[in-house]
Amino acid sequence: KLRPCSRRVAMAARHPEDLPFPKAIGYYALALNGAKGGATKYLTLQYLNYARWTAQQHSCGLAEALRIIARTYAYSADGRFAPVGLFRMWWPYVTLVNETVHWAMKVPLAMQLYQSCRDAGFGPHSGLFMGVAMSSAGEVAATGWSERFGVHMGLRQISSYGESFRTARDARGGALAGAYAGAGGLWVRNFSWNFAFFEWKRFLHNSVDQVPDGAPQWFCRHVHWLRGLDRKDQANMLTFESATLATYLTFFNMAGDNIKTKMQYDPARYPSFVGTCRDIWAQHGLVGFARGSLFKGIYLILGATVAIGIQERLSDVMAALMSK
Repeated sequence: KLRPCSRRVAMAARHPEDLPFPKAIGYYALALNGAKGGATKYLTLQYLNYARWTAQQHSCGLAEALRIIARTYAYSADGRFAPVGLFRMWWPYVTLVNETVHWAMKVPLAMQLYQSCRDAGFGPHSGLFMGVAMSSAGEVAATGWSERFGVHMGLRQISSYGESFRTARDARGGALAGAYAGAGGLWVRNFSWNFAFFEWKRFLHNSVDQVPDGAPQWFCRHVHWLRGLDRKDQANMLTFESATLATYLTFFNMAGDNIKTKMQYDPARYPSFVGTCRDIWAQHGLVGFARGSLFKGIYLILGATVAIGIQERLSDVMAALMSK
């Protein structure tokens, strides 16, 4: 029988003091598992990442992006079918570094800064907003350069890191500006997705504890089903649902990603954030900011489920470190 929506499910509250080791070790464990998840994401899903870049580079749809990839990588110069060429989509390998570091820091850094904001007197939503804004800036500082190398060298199939760096530096007039081309779009993408993801994840986890008053019956049934799952399976399912909602209900996530990719692929043509926005709008309208969304959506949802799902093995640690 379905439990009434108003019924509270008793669950033991966890606090950092409940951990049998210092909080720093808990954050380190989350980071290590996130790094493993990021590496797994790159190894298994990079072809989706590359398809997204291609759609954004050419501002084209799904079918055209697939045709470009097939024409570029699945056939040799003399027109023979050579599917082994598809493995070039995993170049450059610095993308492995990017994904590993990015997902190692995403969850623990956001959680730690969120907790610091709560301790400073911010509320649950404003505290999360401030914490995620700062953690997203940290992600950009740590991985913006490797993200740029990955897009630029991957789409142009450049073999030299030095050549890639010189191209961006000369186009943007400085070493730092060249290394972090597209950083503004990257922050918009990361912040909008991170904030939406953590808000949805907190809401869904709290709903499993106690369904909000007035919730529709379909949501009550879904929560009832979630409560019957093993705790780690439940956490993985909530991660998948939160990633899906954060991806497809956040326009700025898609827009920032398109701006970032264009600035990283062609820094000479797209030297500035505002100029890139204007160019996309003039050439393609609003839809230009959402190119590659299908590839990105699948890649991000599956990737987040893999990367954060590995961290969910430490669900007791995450529960202890995260305030509601």
